[in-house]
Amino acid sequence: MFSVLFVLAVGTPLFPSCGSPGVCRAVGYGSSVTLHITPERAATLATLGIEMCQDGTCHSFSINALTPLTPGPIPLPTSPGAPQAVPLRMADGSIDIRIEAGINDDPLDLTTSGTNTSGWSIGMSHARLKPTTTYPEGRDCGGPTTAVATLDGLGLRAG
Repeated sequence: MFSVLFVLAVGTPLFPSCGSPGVCRAVGYGSSVTLHITPERAATLATLGIEMCQDGTCHSFSINALTPLTPGPIPLPTSPGAPQAVPLRMADGSIDIRIEAGINDDPLDLTTSGTNTSGWSIGMSHARLKPTTTYPEGRDCGGPTTAVATLDGLGLRAG
């Protein structure tokens, strides 16, 4: 009995983080911007330029070959200093581009331009996004910040 009480009395202070509130289990949440390209726009899109600006800092990159047309990852060359982007063609023909970037809750300006498969410009579109941060373990632990935009035949829009 003495040994059980001793372990409880001495062992408990050695593990203060076990089960105690205020301890953050996850570290390094990733923040991202997702650009959804509708099937109708994706079917005729050959190249796409993307520029993201937040708090006076801008990042831009282009995707020059939006093929293959089959579902799956789209190869993307990496550029030094550009955010990491992962384009994925979905089964319905749409393309989702997840751009991993260190964003915060401040407004984010997203601009797109590009060409269609005939070589014609699709024009330049702009949307101001309002990123949101979720806090799965409480505000003290931080959480991922995300923003979403959609590019369709009419242009770019938040959401």
